[in-house]
Amino acid sequence: MKNLFTFLLVLFALPGFAQDRIWLDNGNPVQAKLSRAMDSKLEWIASDGIPRIYHRKRFLVVFASSGQFMVISELNESANKAQSQIEAFYKSPPRNVSQDIIIKSVPLTVLTGNISYESDEVINYLSAEGNAASINKEEVATVIYRDGRHEILRDVVDVAPLLALAHKEIEKKEREIVKKEQDKSEVQPAVKKDQPPVVKEQTKPFLTDTEYKEYSAKGIRRVDEFTSYLRIIGDKTMKSEEKNKAVQQALSLFEPQATVAVSSAKGVRKYPVKEYLNRLKLLPYAKINITWNEVKYVSELKQEADGNYYGIIAGQQVFEGFAANGKVAYGDITKKNIRVKLESYQKTIDGKDTVNWEVLLGNIGVETNEGQ
Repeated sequence: MKNLFTFLLVLFALPGFAQDRIWLDNGNPVQAKLSRAMDSKLEWIASDGIPRIYHRKRFLVVFASSGQFMVISELNESANKAQSQIEAFYKSPPRNVSQDIIIKSVPLTVLTGNISYESDEVINYLSAEGNAASINKEEVATVIYRDGRHEILRDVVDVAPLLALAHKEIEKKEREIVKKEQDKSEVQPAVKKDQPPVVKEQTKPFLTDTEYKEYSAKGIRRVDEFTSYLRIIGDKTMKSEEKNKAVQQALSLFEPQATVAVSSAKGVRKYPVKEYLNRLKLLPYAKINITWNEVKYVSELKQEADGNYYGIIAGQQVFEGFAANGKVAYGDITKKNIRVKLESYQKTIDGKDTVNWEVLLGNIGVETNEGQ
């Protein structure tokens, strides 16, 4: 029954926050760490603290929160040597890499640079030489961001061998980036003592403490609004025009390019929010009840280079699908993440320009805490 409704589950919140993850052979990322190596099996511990033991072939790639990774095929067959590799992996020092790593599939190429824009179709970035560049996401296997996050864009069963082949080249590129940054800092000219510091003019609008609290709370309310629209969209007693109106109102809460990733037996696929909502209308229930518990920021609103504020809201979503007799036919609880964007815009009032802010929801994700 559960497989029928897996499109409600989002496996990886892409623009989320870096965590230790294990990718399994079913295509699912698990928030967990390896703990012990055995002859043909590996023990791992998920966020619930419960040790589990799977056969080695179930594991494909392990990512640390810093962005470092280990392909399981690289583990020694000897349990003792594999255990030493695992311990060394988790004790590795921070990467301290100032650029993003993009692994192109064909031909296998390791690209470095600073990603400036990313959509479902394309990644724009400034190369290590400072040149503007772009790559279609269909050509990309994996992105390892400079803050430690990562995203696997193809079937992980196909990506794992590519990561194994590119591993040494990725490490080489990262060492070059770190060395270049160190050399750059060493040759910077000293500032004369009598030279006053240069004060740059502030061009980005900033939130006051009061505004920050106000808009943080508004982000939580946006999640509540979205949940209320989901219940309308999934209610078979509602008229089509009422459902369509709820779809449009829900869409107004999101960034235009926002997506919902969907998991199924075939893997993971991302849907635009509108398509996801239209699919929700087709669920075979007389009524849907969706509620959120423990809603909070797991990554507070922070201002980035573009002047906008970004954060991550997480919570437990309780989904209930009711049959015509009023009884629950299906229920599910998932841990969800929603990206929040606070975007500034100018508004003229009585001939005077003022700065206003709009709260928008972005990509939606679900934390998967254990392999299925």
